[in-house]
Amino acid sequence: MAAPDSISRLLDRVGMRAKTFHTGTLCGLHMFAADEGVGHLHVIREGVLRALQTGHPAMALRAPALVFYPRPLDHRLEIEEPAGAHLLCASVQYGAGMENAITRSFPSVMVIPFDAQRSVGLTLTLLFEEAAQAHTGRQVMLDRLCDVLLIQIVRFAIERKLVARGILAGLAHPRLARVLGEVLDAPGHPWTIGQMAMRAHLSRNGFACQFREVIGMTPGGFVGALRVAHAQRLLRQGRPIGLVSQDVGYSGQPAFSRAFLRETGVSPSAWARRAMAD
Repeated sequence: MAAPDSISRLLDRVGMRAKTFHTGTLCGLHMFAADEGVGHLHVIREGVLRALQTGHPAMALRAPALVFYPRPLDHRLEIEEPAGAHLLCASVQYGAGMENAITRSFPSVMVIPFDAQRSVGLTLTLLFEEAAQAHTGRQVMLDRLCDVLLIQIVRFAIERKLVARGILAGLAHPRLARVLGEVLDAPGHPWTIGQMAMRAHLSRNGFACQFREVIGMTPGGFVGALRVAHAQRLLRQGRPIGLVSQDVGYSGQPAFSRAFLRETGVSPSAWARRAMAD
């Protein structure tokens, strides 16, 4: 299992945040579109509903349960009971963009019963207590509690081995966890396959094969993707492109721009303009 600070560094790099937009009773049919550009979190406190999503079978859900869509996906919730269902709904965004280490590791949809993890139940109790009140700072409290809930979902997925590939699987791997933690800590370091293999106590070929099998990409591709994800967070903060390219380990701005374009399909300047406008 990965050290707790490795998970913390991953979440810091990805910048996963929630924004609560509904608390209370829902009735009938409710649509959530992929073109909104966000993931979704639905917490069902009371009632029965069906969740239908593009490319996946319909799911019958009975409270209490939690449904997590880590990336944008067309889906709808159908509540047939006359009394409706009591839900909390939040959108999920990432400072590193929607293609990141978390969304690449998780399945398209995940359902977690409340009793699967005691800490989840405690967070949900606080969440619904706050939702029922009209205290000062209520929105901020709801959003931060949803952030805690997202972290607990990541822990749950790692502990229950619900992710077969991607960095979350790697952080649970006995040989890869240590080196992944070090790369997360210093993505700008000029990592080589030899250095990473040595830290994993594997041969170069053995390391490269295991890494690709578990993470789903080459070691070099992973380091590049992590650097770009870190750069996206810095650009969103308004940091100049030239300084960002140095901070994430590139020798010059042209090399950084090429790597950024490969990962995102747009230039750093175009991405930054779009991110600042959101």
